[in-house]
Amino acid sequence: MSSPVEIRRNHRPSLPRFAALNAAWIEEMHHLEDSDKDMVARPEKYLENGGQVFTAHIDGDVMGAVALKPHLTGDKAGQWELTKMAVDPRAQGRGIGQILMDACHDYAKNTLGLSEMFLLSNTRNEAALRLYARNGWVVNHQGPHPIYERCNIGMRVEL
Repeated sequence: MSSPVEIRRNHRPSLPRFAALNAAWIEEMHHLEDSDKDMVARPEKYLENGGQVFTAHIDGDVMGAVALKPHLTGDKAGQWELTKMAVDPRAQGRGIGQILMDACHDYAKNTLGLSEMFLLSNTRNEAALRLYARNGWVVNHQGPHPIYERCNIGMRVEL
């Protein structure tokens, strides 16, 4: 796999692969929660209300994905979340996570006009946390999350 990485945004045929990549890492490290099961059943929901899904393609195969999700209600109303980032294990170490992060940051800042975003993660996912820290994300919450069982860390980034 030495071919270039192509980023596509909101490529509907890639949505099942977006869901499958995410379900795989979640099941490996944790277990699928109800919201994850809904993602697998309806990955197109990540395109609702202006949401965005970025997929990384190598030789036509989806090897990584991430979503930007707007929050319309609750304590996060008006904020955007970076969520469901995954890279196929066969392509890890090729910088695909960074390429996806760059695409999200650029789109959020230059197209959506955002000044910040947030994400939820788990401290067991050390590789993801290193990627986030390298890209300016800072911890703004640690401890149990009121909704998601696996989330025990929250981060934000200024764009």
